[in-house]
Amino acid sequence: MKIAVFINEQSQILPFNSSGIVEIYSDDASTWECINQIPFDMTYQRDLADFQLKINMLISEFEDCNLLIIENIKGLSSALLQEKGIGVWKLSGLFLPDLLDYVNKELVKALIKPEKKNVSPLLIGCEQDAEYEIDLVSLLGENSGLNSMDILIPFMKETHFKKLQIRCSHLPKWFDKVLESFQLALELVEVEPDLFNATVSPIHWSEDIRFRQSIPMPTMGGCCSSGGC
Repeated sequence: MKIAVFINEQSQILPFNSSGIVEIYSDDASTWECINQIPFDMTYQRDLADFQLKINMLISEFEDCNLLIIENIKGLSSALLQEKGIGVWKLSGLFLPDLLDYVNKELVKALIKPEKKNVSPLLIGCEQDAEYEIDLVSLLGENSGLNSMDILIPFMKETHFKKLQIRCSHLPKWFDKVLESFQLALELVEVEPDLFNATVSPIHWSEDIRFRQSIPMPTMGGCCSSGGC
């Protein structure tokens, strides 16, 4: 097992948008040992390409490590890490190698007993208005076993709705393709940095949604489960 942790010189666990050192630990010798130290600075990026390059360069050092411990992380960073197969575990305070035993045990428990919850947008007002809302920022932040694709696609496929309001940290990559397939329109408003209100509605309203129900469901793998993927 290998686990990475982002810390400063005082061994305090850092947020992802910080400057510090990513240490990679391995328990191959039955005790946790640091096998790599990677200087990492996410306090400034020139543009999106530079942002992605920094993350790609970090992940290139991970080899078969697929878990990163940090204090917190924002939506786009989390999505890019997940695309590379890196999970995130949020902890704060002073890092000690003994914490890795706790993280490892909790991870094993989560894999043995995965929590499966049925979550769907909630109706606002009366059924005739057919208006729904969902807060993906809160849902995905609190439930690591959920992802936006599992929540939104079945709803959009099977539900008569005139308006769907989504609070999210970003729009996942699959979103545009699904909107086109289901003939849905999108209005996106940035409320504050990394926080959006997305309003989805049918381009042509009809109570007959058999055409949406006949569209094959996209593959559910590889979706973001933090902050709105």
